Amino acid sequence: MTARPVLSIDTSFDPDSAWFAAGRTQLYGRMGEQFSIVPFGRASAERRRILRQIARAEASGNPFRAIVVSSHGKTSCVVDDESPDGILLSHESPAQELELWARNRVLYFCCGETANGPLFERLLGAGARAVVGFTGRLGAATVDGKFFWRLLDHELVTCALHDQEVPGFERARQQFLERVATRLAALPDGAVREDLSRMMDLLVTMVIRGGEKG
Repeated sequence: MTARPVLSIDTSFDPDSAWFAAGRTQLYGRMGEQFSIVPFGRASAERRRILRQIARAEASGNPFRAIVVSSHGKTSCVVDDESPDGILLSHESPAQELELWARNRVLYFCCGETANGPLFERLLGAGARAVVGFTGRLGAATVDGKFFWRLLDHELVTCALHDQEVPGFERARQQFLERVATRLAALPDGAVREDLSRMMDLLVTMVIRGGEKG
């Protein structure tokens, strides 16, 4: 088992995003013997609890090497109804909180629009090794669309579990772009095609950036 753990945060209650959390639960069930994973779900993923968990791991000498988040997002923010002001993390968070999140870690945010604005820049400046996320709104209306989104999330979480940085995430994105393009080529016009076309657009504009500190 890898010594340094990974923190997994899944904050959403609603059906439109709960399937992300359910998919991660399945993934961790398969990989939990190989990796140390600390899950925080729904009501437990409140900002102060998360900060305490990260700080406790730091103090124990076994800090998280990656944090993966599934939640709603908006420009430069990760949304969480249980946290003060409904915000788990934003570019306006105090500098010490941003540093605690970022310190020598890979951060993957499966949260719509979070990669817009200055949040990722601030996390990189605070010491993150890599920050990954989306500029557009996530979601799918069809079963096939949700299936592909869950597969994508599994691929990106797996990159974090294996301590991948920018090149690993870039390879995963390119491979998934090719996979979606192949599926699209066989689809007639309709809701599934619209779902996967939006997914292609989001993959193209996905933000994958490396840290700027040593």
